[in-house]
Amino acid sequence: MTRALNKMPTPEGIGAGQTATCRLPLGYTYNRLLIRMADGVGDIVEAAWTTNIGEVRVMVDGDAKIQIDAGDLVDLNNYYGHVHDDGILPIFLTRHWMRTILGEDQTGYDTAGGMSSFTLEIDLKSGITIGQLNVFAEVSDPKDSLTGAVKGFGAHYRLQKYTHNQGVIGDAEISDIVRGPYSVLAIHAKSANVSTVEVLADGKKFYDTDLVVRNQYNRLGGRVPQAGFTHIDFIPDNRLSDAFPMAVQDFRLRMAFTATGSVPLYVESIQGAGMVAA
Repeated sequence: MTRALNKMPTPEGIGAGQTATCRLPLGYTYNRLLIRMADGVGDIVEAAWTTNIGEVRVMVDGDAKIQIDAGDLVDLNNYYGHVHDDGILPIFLTRHWMRTILGEDQTGYDTAGGMSSFTLEIDLKSGITIGQLNVFAEVSDPKDSLTGAVKGFGAHYRLQKYTHNQGVIGDAEISDIVRGPYSVLAIHAKSANVSTVEVLADGKKFYDTDLVVRNQYNRLGGRVPQAGFTHIDFIPDNRLSDAFPMAVQDFRLRMAFTATGSVPLYVESIQGAGMVAA
């Protein structure tokens, strides 16, 4: 099946200060979602998403598989080198910038089986004027290209939001990221006030950088580090097989903070059966 770009059903609950919900039809493999929005004057420009939309959530059977503030989603897309045309905010499910066909397709959302509901929730800010709000999706054939079998919901991209409260200046150990049979692609802390970062698992150190090394390391892989963020990227060379396995007894981030405050942590991962071959 040729990939199709289709308009989804009109979201319900469109109104300032409300949550608009788009019920996505089951049966396809979803590769990316596109939020199409305009205010009373024209299309929403890149810098204005944060003043029009709060949080966006991709929900499967009531469980938030992707949860991120719209302004942070803009920054995350920019980190991977994607610019935004006015009026469009994309949510990438498949990672089309990965270097293998398996990598490109593996993290999409197969909805032909294994789920009963698939929705996109959009928290609209109070006091805004909404000229247009629609959702488009790139979809493809849910059948396996080799076996012809219909694929049910399995391996998929997930973006989880955690919050770390840093009460003092200095080192912090963050150990509340859930462990289990999945793999982490990257962790993005919304704070520019971080100098050194270490990643430790089961008593071993796997990552140890300062800001200069960290940003240069990420740029070598074509990333665009964002102001106001600390990026811990396990796959800057775009190999999904390099993702960090979380089937460990202990996992912690050791981060040196130069200021206090509440810090959102966005964890990108691959979860579900048949994730990544070693």
